Amino acid sequence: MSVMTHGTAPAPAPAAAPKRTTKITSLDLDAERLAEDLRRAEGFAYNDSYSEFICGAWRSCMLWNRSGDLADTRLEDFSGPGRITPYGAQLPYLFEVIGDVFQTESLKFARLARLTPGSVLVPHRDYLELEDDLIRIHLPIQTSRDCYSSEDDTIYQMRHGELWFLDATRPHSAASFTDRDRVHLILDFAVDDVSEVFTEGFEQTCLDLHGLSGGEVPPDNIVTRAELLPGERESYVALAGVLSTENYEDVLAMVIKKFFKSELAVTDVFGWFGRIAEASGQPELVARVRRHEEHCLVRR
Repeated sequence: MSVMTHGTAPAPAPAAAPKRTTKITSLDLDAERLAEDLRRAEGFAYNDSYSEFICGAWRSCMLWNRSGDLADTRLEDFSGPGRITPYGAQLPYLFEVIGDVFQTESLKFARLARLTPGSVLVPHRDYLELEDDLIRIHLPIQTSRDCYSSEDDTIYQMRHGELWFLDATRPHSAASFTDRDRVHLILDFAVDDVSEVFTEGFEQTCLDLHGLSGGEVPPDNIVTRAELLPGERESYVALAGVLSTENYEDVLAMVIKKFFKSELAVTDVFGWFGRIAEASGQPELVARVRRHEEHCLVRR
């Protein structure tokens, strides 16, 4: 495998894990072999675990997990390395990429995650149910310029073949405004620092590990949003007139999509949605919004 070099020569590895999402490098992926794996993966049975974080559809299938069983779909604490699943064994090119680039001895979970067109993730924090945080890596293997991610109040794009460290402990989200599934390879490692996830054979010259210790989203990946116009917030609060149990996710999705397109803070997502619920005069929906926010961002 070849890797396109970005950044400077490596500095000594930092003592602590990076605390901000950042791009690591770009992999020079074999388009033909990747396409074959993607075609094979289209026939997999994807699960709806973590549907409480989705407006639309975000489905995943396990390639590595605690047991090697495909039905073992949620992240949980366990000792020792993860085990490859039957799906992981059916993707020879991605299996090769994982083995060439990463230390699989510390790999706990690997998933293919498909975000369907028009879908958004509810802003959330991960690992709240685990004893220890993990180190998360994203590799977009099917995406477009109309797919977006967020960390805190920053909107950015993870482009095809880019290798990213994602600080999943911070509020984050994703949105698809394209016409085909966005597919990411997502890996979770039980290590103290992102520098520990790579094999010795991986081309370290492309990794500015010192920069990762205080890394951030590169400016050319950041998406500029429009200014919020006068009266727009009030227009969304007016959705109280139609909010119901049946369209709860639809209205929430409208607020999240606004967050990706206009200069809102991530706290405005549940802030605006809470105001909509309060204005609807339906106490059960107000309570539901509060439970949902706590589950996504505070404790599980």
